[in-house]
Amino acid sequence: SLLHAQLQAAARTDPKTGLLNAAAWQREADTEIVRARRTGETLALLIVDIDHFKRVNDTYGHLVGDQVLIGVAATIRSQLRDYDVVGRFGGEEFVVLLPRADVTEARRVAERLRSRIGRMAVPADENMVTVTISAGVAIMSMHGDDLIELLAAADLALYRAKELGRDRICLPATPVPPARRPGPEAAPS
Repeated sequence: SLLHAQLQAAARTDPKTGLLNAAAWQREADTEIVRARRTGETLALLIVDIDHFKRVNDTYGHLVGDQVLIGVAATIRSQLRDYDVVGRFGGEEFVVLLPRADVTEARRVAERLRSRIGRMAVPADENMVTVTISAGVAIMSMHGDDLIELLAAADLALYRAKELGRDRICLPATPVPPARRPGPEAAPS
């Protein structure tokens, strides 16, 4: 039974960081979204990306890059509540689901992650490697109602953070509700 438990854990976790892998994270995130919808509670989603990670690998090698990934993952995990859902989404991207978090709480958590990861240092020969992160934040009901919509909104916000110079947190641009968009019937005559 120990081997069975080890195999189950291996199927759910990213071997490098120990966080949930993308598939396991998605299953848990879907469950949390259904629960939040049922209870009417708030929920936030963050996509966190290590800025210029390719430069770390190119300059210091992939073994140091792996240590940076491990350090970022550990820092993220240490800054979250036990019931927050965190996973490695791929490469240098991480995803975090924050049940019962509103926009203020989500920004606060994302900013804390940005600050703590920015102070993290990984030894590499005679150097200390530091990195920054950018993050996109999406809030359920405000930016989307299901996992795909929330991921898309957070991804757009992350792209905006990168465009604006990295090492920052962004939310999606607030869309204008359809009823307020000027249409042909609302145009002045």
